[in-house]
Amino acid sequence: MSKSKIYGLRLGISLFVFFFFKITSNSLTEWETATFISMGFTVLVVLIVFEIIDYTSKHLINHYRERLTSHKTLFKFYWGNCLITAPIAIGASYIHVEILIPNIHCCPEEWGPGFVATTAQAIVLSWLIIMAKTFMIYFEYSKKSEQEKALLQKELAQSKFESLKDQIKPHFLFNSFSVLSSIIEEDPKLAIEFVSKLSKIYRYVLDNNSQLVPLSKELTYLEHYIFLLKTRHSDSIRVDINLEIDIEDYQIPILSMQMLIENALKHNYFSKENPLRIEIFNKGQEYIVVKNNLEKRLIIDKPTKIGLENISNRYEMLLSRPVLVSTEENSFTVGLPLIQKSPLPQA
Repeated sequence: MSKSKIYGLRLGISLFVFFFFKITSNSLTEWETATFISMGFTVLVVLIVFEIIDYTSKHLINHYRERLTSHKTLFKFYWGNCLITAPIAIGASYIHVEILIPNIHCCPEEWGPGFVATTAQAIVLSWLIIMAKTFMIYFEYSKKSEQEKALLQKELAQSKFESLKDQIKPHFLFNSFSVLSSIIEEDPKLAIEFVSKLSKIYRYVLDNNSQLVPLSKELTYLEHYIFLLKTRHSDSIRVDINLEIDIEDYQIPILSMQMLIENALKHNYFSKENPLRIEIFNKGQEYIVVKNNLEKRLIIDKPTKIGLENISNRYEMLLSRPVLVSTEENSFTVGLPLIQKSPLPQA
């Protein structure tokens, strides 16, 4: 708000205070010289109160910036201003009732309420103004605090995503080269296709800087990833994708389904005789579900923090929506919330 609008609003409040005194004194119809002098004096006093509140507000913001929404801080601000303005209200009431009006009004004993009543009204009105300012500070900085928190969460989520990509690159590349070295002589055509899929996967990981990607794009990436897994593990892994939604209408955090599949591989025994079965399906329009059978390993490697915990943290920071996790006797299920794309504006 511009300064002119601020002072215009303060002038309006000052006139409201004057008319409040005018009405309570039963002299609304009297408009003599004393009335206009009284109006000017009232406006001046109210503007002085506003200047005092402005000064104390700047002090509050400069020294308590991190605690501006604390009830204790605002309590001190409110009562500190009440104590500062109370003597001003008392002094202004005394000047108005005992000095100003008797010298300019022909019948001062008939004009308005006495000193005590005027003082009480002045103090209450000034404290109401201070209360309004206190609430304004609280709501303004509560909103700013939420915005700063949301920005910080997004930056943290982006940092975690970059860290995730840095972890995936060497880990996945090492396994892929191990597979490639074993098939390059046995099946050159398969090796060429393997390299092609691997390059598409890395292009997808390296070129995407967005946290959310279209579900259709993620599934295309996932098909390349599954091809590499099947080349490595053959019939020991079975992945069945059955979605009954329009995949173009939704998006999910990048690499989330790939991490769930890798998590299943890491924590379970599997073989040709007892393969790892992974099902990917939708639960209405709310979730995409990744489910696998359970054959838990007794000893696993040290956690890399690129699995379920990472996905849950990213959903929490980006969308404040929970990831559903369910463990049964023979299966492990994770439900990822689907994010519907925003519709394009119509021309």
